[in-house]
Amino acid sequence: MNFIKKLPLFFAFFLLFSCDEFQLSDSEIAAGLKSALEYGSKYALNTLGKEDGFFLDQAVKILLPEDVATIVKQISAVPGFGNAIKEIETQLLLTINRAAEASIEGVIPIVTDAITNMTIQDAKSILFSSNEIAATDYLRGKTYNPLCGVCSSVINEALNKKIVLNTSAQDVWKNFTNCYNTVANIPLVNLNPIETNLAQYTTQKALDGVYVKIGDEEVKIRTDVNARVTDLLRKVFGQLD
Repeated sequence: MNFIKKLPLFFAFFLLFSCDEFQLSDSEIAAGLKSALEYGSKYALNTLGKEDGFFLDQAVKILLPEDVATIVKQISAVPGFGNAIKEIETQLLLTINRAAEASIEGVIPIVTDAITNMTIQDAKSILFSSNEIAATDYLRGKTYNPLCGVCSSVINEALNKKIVLNTSAQDVWKNFTNCYNTVANIPLVNLNPIETNLAQYTTQKALDGVYVKIGDEEVKIRTDVNARVTDLLRKVFGQLD
């Protein structure tokens, strides 16, 4: 009888103890989210920065601009031009993806710095957001502009190296677009000129790939218990299960 009377007290103690044990402090939430972002972003960026990191990954491989790809396809169908234009296309694709891969080395410190400077309030709102890539979107907002500057200089340098048919990707691009635009500007031809800046286009696509891969890692950590490789990650992201 005495035991039965003590049951409510026992359960109250149990619940209080359980809440204290599993309740996360703000600092733990911030540390967990920063740890997840640092782990996921470094893994994603190291993967992209390797040879073929962009070129062989269909999710982020940089293709020719859509209007140019259409023109290449049309020219390829003309007898006598198919092999030559295909060779140029292949070399251009390889070069712009190699340029993107080379630019990743400068991305890591900027992303890491943005993670380090994340506030506790930012971390709490990101962790419990219904957006599965909330942290990635946060990083995009904080890093996109500085990364444009870092990546574009590396990419521009790579595109100007003479590795495409003994000339540079930029030279091939200029010759191709200048020839096409000359025809496009003839009265009554009715073609739209190509105005794409190759270095700018490659930089934008490279950064799109960066955030795609970081986002993939964030989703894994949010949804897959096995992707939480430390006790802190398991404790913090376990709150979302």
